[in-house]
Amino acid sequence: MAKVHPVISTLSRVFDMPSEFIGDEMRLRAVASWDNLTAVELQVHLEHELGTTLDDHLIEHIESVGQLRAFYDERLAELSRIEAPADASSIAPPLPAAPFPANGGSGQGGARDTRHARDGGAPPDISDVVAGETGISEVDPEHGRLAYRGYPIEELIGRVTFEEVVHLLIRGWLPDRAELAAFRERLVAARGLPPMVATNLVLNSNSSTSSVLRTAVPALGVAAEAHADPAAHIDLRERLVARIPTIFATQQAARSGRRLPDPAPELSHAENILYMLGLERDPERVGLVDLCLILQAEHGCNASAFAARVAAATGADTFAAITVALATFTGPLHGGAAGRVIDLARGDDDPDTAAAYLRGRADQASAARAVPAAEEDPRVRPLREAARGFRGSTGGDHVLTVLDAVRTAAHPSKGPRPYLTVDCYAAAIYHLLGMDSDLFVPMFAAARVAGWLAHVEEQRARQGRIHPRLRYAGPRNLRHFPDRN
Repeated sequence: MAKVHPVISTLSRVFDMPSEFIGDEMRLRAVASWDNLTAVELQVHLEHELGTTLDDHLIEHIESVGQLRAFYDERLAELSRIEAPADASSIAPPLPAAPFPANGGSGQGGARDTRHARDGGAPPDISDVVAGETGISEVDPEHGRLAYRGYPIEELIGRVTFEEVVHLLIRGWLPDRAELAAFRERLVAARGLPPMVATNLVLNSNSSTSSVLRTAVPALGVAAEAHADPAAHIDLRERLVARIPTIFATQQAARSGRRLPDPAPELSHAENILYMLGLERDPERVGLVDLCLILQAEHGCNASAFAARVAAATGADTFAAITVALATFTGPLHGGAAGRVIDLARGDDDPDTAAAYLRGRADQASAARAVPAAEEDPRVRPLREAARGFRGSTGGDHVLTVLDAVRTAAHPSKGPRPYLTVDCYAAAIYHLLGMDSDLFVPMFAAARVAGWLAHVEEQRARQGRIHPRLRYAGPRNLRHFPDRN
């Protein structure tokens, strides 16, 4: 397999685009995602690749990929002619074996060796390292099992509502009828936003919904500190669950010039979301939203949940911990990838185009990983069947055809497990319900906040500090020679 040029590899990361789609004739500023921040990110990546600083205005003078490749090759050749320091032999000494036990922490053997290869090997994959214990959820990808606090997900689907799942996750048990009624009353009472937060959403309505969500959550903390939250008497966790949908619905309404939504107290959580977004809310549609919320509410110690736990372990407040989780969650290798796939599927693109895109994402995420074959995620089938059974929107058949192509193109190292299928099928359902792709991540967050809150509370209860170490792998014993000119 031909080696990808470093410039092409860098552009693939920056543009979030498969490398095979990037040719010398491509104009940088013709890429849809190009902006000033993209230019800065590209320059930072190039400086990292070359190991040197570049002119701040370099990217302004380069128009095409071919020109950028030519500059890179020329600069690399120049740098290779620079005389090495006298102690160059000490710049990159051999690295000792990493002190990671094969089973991720106990030192008593295990299924996979996570040590760093000595000579240019892949960095240790710590995905299977056991960092603690949890009573929130059990994720068993090899056998296709998922349970919330001991309840297999199959026991919950079709039997409980999202509100009951939230109570299970943040309180620890499924509520009885009286507890559920009281819990729903508190969620309803907490749906409205403090005026200062709503005003901020209107002022920033043209920003991306994910960005607004990340700023609105800490704004709720500011309102609480300023004693400007009329629902301050309600449990903070319940306020966050209730308000995240109101946050993105308010911004959407302000952006489109509609009247700001007033949450409907008589509606369930799922139905109220459709109501505030101005979408149809017949029982079938409400059931679809409720299903997505339930299946996306929790999935173990993934990147966002771990980030929230790290923040909580430092003593950070709940607003800060959830903000950290939201920031992690929007990354293209976590919650933020599905929107791109659905955007591809909306157009006239061949399904294989989206499949190729997602294969490129899988290549980045799973390179050099030996992942055992796994059963299908138990969340996939109900979402896929629900999406296929709903025909309330035009274009649904094409979207589902694209997703089938994505499943077929799953990276071989993933075994039969589809790559990002859960996110994609939930996003497909939201698309069929009439939501813009800008809402896919916020809707996912509206579900996952229940799991994040459970992880934050569990981490605090254990009072453990999360402080991993990094093994230094850079230059050593360098000497400084002052310029005497």
